[in-house]
Amino acid sequence: MISGKWVGKGRVACAALIACATLLAGGCSNPTATQSNEDTSAAGYWPDQSTDLSGVNLTMWVSPNSKNLFEDVVASFNKKTGANLKISVVADVYVNNAQTKIATGDVPDLGVWQPTSSMLSGLVAQGKVQKLDNAPFIKNYKEGYADAAGMYKGARYSLLFTAPSVLGVYYNKEVFEKAGIKEMPQNWDELLETAQTIKNNLPEGTNSPFYDMGGAQWGTQWAVQVQLAEAARDGLWDRVNTGKEKFTDSTIMGAITEYQSMINDLHLFNEDIGSATDVTEEQALLNGETAMIFGNLSLFLGVSAMANNDKATLDKKIGFFPISKEGTIATVVPEETNGLVAFKTGDSKREAASRQFLTYLMGDAYQDFINSQNTTSILTTAQTPDTVPQALIDANDSIKNSVGSMQSLAIANPDFYVNLASMVNGTMTAQQAAQTTQDQFDEIAKAQGAEGF
Repeated sequence: MISGKWVGKGRVACAALIACATLLAGGCSNPTATQSNEDTSAAGYWPDQSTDLSGVNLTMWVSPNSKNLFEDVVASFNKKTGANLKISVVADVYVNNAQTKIATGDVPDLGVWQPTSSMLSGLVAQGKVQKLDNAPFIKNYKEGYADAAGMYKGARYSLLFTAPSVLGVYYNKEVFEKAGIKEMPQNWDELLETAQTIKNNLPEGTNSPFYDMGGAQWGTQWAVQVQLAEAARDGLWDRVNTGKEKFTDSTIMGAITEYQSMINDLHLFNEDIGSATDVTEEQALLNGETAMIFGNLSLFLGVSAMANNDKATLDKKIGFFPISKEGTIATVVPEETNGLVAFKTGDSKREAASRQFLTYLMGDAYQDFINSQNTTSILTTAQTPDTVPQALIDANDSIKNSVGSMQSLAIANPDFYVNLASMVNGTMTAQQAAQTTQDQFDEIAKAQGAEGF
């Protein structure tokens, strides 16, 4: 399985986001970046996978969390084509350091990149990344994946090569069985009914229906974000992006106060929620000390590691179901280790070679790639390894009925989770958490030069 607990945590703090937005949206331009509009449907724009690249030197930037992802596929690409593609690790915080280097003219050929609107906007505005429309592998994406990430203003600028993190509910099957839960909730009201049933019939060793991590902070946003799926599908983040709707308005505010009520009024969460961490949350789910967590890929990877990545154990104990306010719409959070971008270097041969690598990764090399990562295939042309846990398969299968998260669809990514953790710990009211988040959003949007701010 893809290693490392990066999903949901490998993000830029609000102050750093503002600085990066200002840097990329400001006067610092890349003197080598080409500014022309590419014709992605032109003959030869997407080279054949086996085109000879002898003498072509390429560089791929990766984060410390993704430094081992591409070693095998890069080696096979170089052998197949004669290219000299080298991997270069950019120190953490990856996105901060990468954007600083890019803004000063230090541009690689390829790089891992969070394939979201907020993270692509600055690169696109400065003409630093190639368009990736009409790639030959797009038609091979499984249902829902082509539109799950990588798009900005209707054009594709990033390649999605693994399934993005999916928000939903990971649950302990044994706790559900002992509590008499036989049917999975089909909407938010049913989820609360399920939680109340578990609370009223707590099996021995189970302490709470839900568990969350006010100490580690970063997971506190998931219980709120999954409630926004229908609104997101109805254009919520478009309205937020243009200043027509705010975090303090009824939709997002309602989700925040619902989360607060589940903690303070319904008492559905762990008593130590204010100090709990992601590690204790993962342990609680695996050990049956809690029935459910609002989780993403990172949390499941943590649970999996605690189970020694044993499929039989995980399949016996851990399940997944998508949830939203009115139904079962999943929420998608793409991360930097899901996406690749091809940069504009001013060298047409290298730029074409970068696109050729993307075609190779998603073509001849893809089956071996996902086998090496022990993760689900996002292409119809490759099979998911039979060693992948069922909960991960179910989570990724829900992408066919999903919508983007705040990280995916908003033009700015404020410290929502930090403010929610403050609310959980009683140092902010729900209204203050929402207002602080909106203030941060406004500041980042202004730094980007967004209209309406």
